[in-house]
Amino acid sequence: MKRNLKFWTRYTWESSGVVLVTAAVLAVISLFGAEGLDFAVFAAIVPYYLCIAAVFIMMMLNSGSQTLYVPLLLSMGETRRNVLLGFHYYRVLIIAVTAALCALIWLLAPGEVSAIGLRSIPTILCVLLIASALGSIMGTVLVRWKWAGMVLIILLCGVAGGTVGFAGATGGFDAAQIIKIVSYLEMLPWWLMAAVPASLALDAGFQWLILRRQEVKL
Repeated sequence: MKRNLKFWTRYTWESSGVVLVTAAVLAVISLFGAEGLDFAVFAAIVPYYLCIAAVFIMMMLNSGSQTLYVPLLLSMGETRRNVLLGFHYYRVLIIAVTAALCALIWLLAPGEVSAIGLRSIPTILCVLLIASALGSIMGTVLVRWKWAGMVLIILLCGVAGGTVGFAGATGGFDAAQIIKIVSYLEMLPWWLMAAVPASLALDAGFQWLILRRQEVKL
């Protein structure tokens, strides 16, 4: 189990680096064509780019983990139970790191947007948990039904491309407009809260069913 946790801890830090690079790219793209740039406002919205990056990276990495790293660990002698626990440990850790980094940036860049961001952390956590579960489900679907998994991956890439395009097209940093947009995140709708345990339960159950018959890779 110790070796298993060491592997997933290292995987988390490497994944966090990819999230940071992706967030930086989104932030730079959003700067093109920006008028009346307010650096205080820009600093306060960087965590949102970080969350967007975390959503897409987790979905891709969780999917890849199911098809590559889980069979690899099984071939190295890890038990299926340890692999399952280690995988969930990685997911919790990367979500905690993302949320903590967002909170830290908002605390260091005080303002109305940052205050809204801090109040939006429960909503952000729900979104991250759901995205993590969907990425894992996508991976297990790809293991069992490759055609369905490929369809989900194509849809994910389309959404990612649309997000990058949106970041480039909306390069303005009008404080009033940004406050209006992010204020919607303060509200935590009941359906989003209900979707968290539902998606996690579906993910855990489906993952365990697939893991029980998972083939190893030599």
